[in-house]
Amino acid sequence: MDVEHSYDHLAISAMEFPSELVARARSQCPVAHSDQYGGFWILHRYGDIGAAARAPEIFSSAKGASLPHHGFPLAIPPIEIDPPDHAQYRSPLRDSFSPRAANSLEPEARRAVTTLIDSFIEGGAADFATELTALMPATIITKILGIPDEDSEMFIDWAARTLQASGDMEAVMEELEYMAGIYDDRIANPRDPEEDLPSLLLTIQINGEPIAEEMFLGLMSELLSAGLDTTANAGALILDLLSKRTDIRQRLIDDRSLIPSAVEEFLRYLTPLPVLCRTTTKPTTVAGIDIEADSKVQLNWLSANHDPEEFPAPEEIQIDRFPNRHYAFGVGSHRCLGAHLARLELRVLIEEVLRRIPDYEVDRSAVIRYPGITRGVASLPVVFTPGPRINN
Repeated sequence: MDVEHSYDHLAISAMEFPSELVARARSQCPVAHSDQYGGFWILHRYGDIGAAARAPEIFSSAKGASLPHHGFPLAIPPIEIDPPDHAQYRSPLRDSFSPRAANSLEPEARRAVTTLIDSFIEGGAADFATELTALMPATIITKILGIPDEDSEMFIDWAARTLQASGDMEAVMEELEYMAGIYDDRIANPRDPEEDLPSLLLTIQINGEPIAEEMFLGLMSELLSAGLDTTANAGALILDLLSKRTDIRQRLIDDRSLIPSAVEEFLRYLTPLPVLCRTTTKPTTVAGIDIEADSKVQLNWLSANHDPEEFPAPEEIQIDRFPNRHYAFGVGSHRCLGAHLARLELRVLIEEVLRRIPDYEVDRSAVIRYPGITRGVASLPVVFTPGPRINN
């Protein structure tokens, strides 16, 4: 049933208000087909998407989770490895990304946001995307991965270049070369795995054998991009939204206890990572539509998060929405490992911005969005009442 011939999720990711288009596609054809990128099926309904994500034996990640392919010359574990094998990569990392581990990083996250706001608060103007939301998660994830602070901006550039629609193989190879240097260093100079994540990765056993270098590189790259670009763009999208919805902003200023549930609702409403893909391992049928084996199938998280069958009044932002079983972090065995860390970072970001720059306004004429795997925001210029630095 070829209904959405020209449906292009990468272009949609750059739209300011994509949910209307996605809702129309969901209502007209819950299972649609696009001719873009070699052809792929699109699942639009919450229930169908959840069922597919929980059935890796039919909807496999092994042939890539992005469309078009990310361009990496190797598989990226664990996101591109199916159960049960993917658990060999994922399970050793659970403690490092647990709620307790995330909460332990709150002082570091708050320090990072404080320092960044200090760098521009006296001037009354900034670009939130480049001076705040991109740099804050970079400070955290590079520290987790054992990357020196002075190299964090290099990784911001690599993430942006590799995750945009056009991709950038030069950036891919530069990043892999850097990660190979970390691999060689940890092999030559082992560190305590409880204190150093790259060293922990080297303790992973895959089918009884030490993790291969290429899998180490893929895992490091996946952890970096997941912990950097998606969180950075989520922060920019949320701050942009709060600039439009001053009523919600004021409510959060008046009652900070609402911020954690507001983060969940913002993630549902905005869905910074709008889609991921699977490949069918055998013929299957979804909502009465037959899909052949070896077909690309897109799980449209954005559409699922606006499905009225799951979320009453989905286009309303209800910061105390409950329950809120959104798919912004995916669902099933590949649900985002760093979800707890992302929540922490976004909560701290909102708390500090609303505490110190409560009256910021976005220059809408200068906002720059870009198409890509994530809903990219390259520039978010703001003006505000100047304030004092906290640290001198």
